[in-house]
Amino acid sequence: MTIEFGIASLTEHVRTTADGRTVTAPERVQQLIDLGVRADQLGLDNFALGEHHSPDFAVSSPAVVLAAIGARTEHITLGTAVTVLSALDPVRVFEDFATLDQTSSGRAEVTVGRGAFIEPFTIFGIPVEEYDAVFDEKLALLLRLRNNETLSWRGRFRSPLVDAEIGPRPAQAVLPIWVGVGGSPESAARAGRLGLPMIFGSLGLPMAQVKTLADIYREAGEHAGHGDRLRLGFGAHFFAGATAAESRAVFPFYRDFLGPKRPGRGGMVVTRAHFDAGFAPQSTRYIGTTTEIIDKLGALHELIRFDRFQALLDWGGLPPNLVDDALSRLATEVAPALRNRS
Repeated sequence: MTIEFGIASLTEHVRTTADGRTVTAPERVQQLIDLGVRADQLGLDNFALGEHHSPDFAVSSPAVVLAAIGARTEHITLGTAVTVLSALDPVRVFEDFATLDQTSSGRAEVTVGRGAFIEPFTIFGIPVEEYDAVFDEKLALLLRLRNNETLSWRGRFRSPLVDAEIGPRPAQAVLPIWVGVGGSPESAARAGRLGLPMIFGSLGLPMAQVKTLADIYREAGEHAGHGDRLRLGFGAHFFAGATAAESRAVFPFYRDFLGPKRPGRGGMVVTRAHFDAGFAPQSTRYIGTTTEIIDKLGALHELIRFDRFQALLDWGGLPPNLVDDALSRLATEVAPALRNRS
């Protein structure tokens, strides 16, 4: 099986960028639509949007924006990074992505996760202290919705369903559902036990920790009898520069990407030393020249045998021309060099 290559955007909205440009909310959404269209034109395999419920991000309803991208594309798979299932109604999630699947001729998928921000739980009235139990129950319901047109169901965190007919049904026979994991061994084990494909995102995790998570996932899946169904994806920060100097010059944008968007908000303070450390061969951040990135991704594939790589490459208010250059290098240089590894 060849490795899939795609891109994901968390859709963060930096209003005044490191180079002084101002980006409005409608402009940011249009950037995302254009990015998905360009990825399709370049022959990448998948495009995913994050879901957030804060003014610091441009997209709270990925299915809506993905539908706009689907209307202008032909081949690329349309998904999420991630759908915050803990805070949402699984019936509504299934309906939205079944509809997207119909409008895109069978190109929809959904990646579900517990969520890393407090806002969805507060807005939708979900008990954050039970967020893992909530996610577990809602994922089980979503899988039943996928497999049954009519069902009865009862749980703790949602009103019961009694002989409920759930529609529309997707164009595909089975709507693909991935599990997104941020670094939790328990989450990796759950994905394996359920036999679901898993993608985990790295904020520069050491390779040894990435290997541990991959092993936990596969061991749990094989123990549950799902060895032949397991698929492993990996998402990471990415920028392919024309030169080493260009790739290292994006530091101000990376600093703004991870830093607090507003006073009092969460974030990481990224120093120049922290940024430079990410160029080390053992780092799981993929910013550099295409040669550096190919070497690092090749080493990671030798270690964990991933089936999908998602590049997070439109971060921190990077100028659109640099984003497009990096996207082109991913599609025309990095992906061809690695796609057929087994």
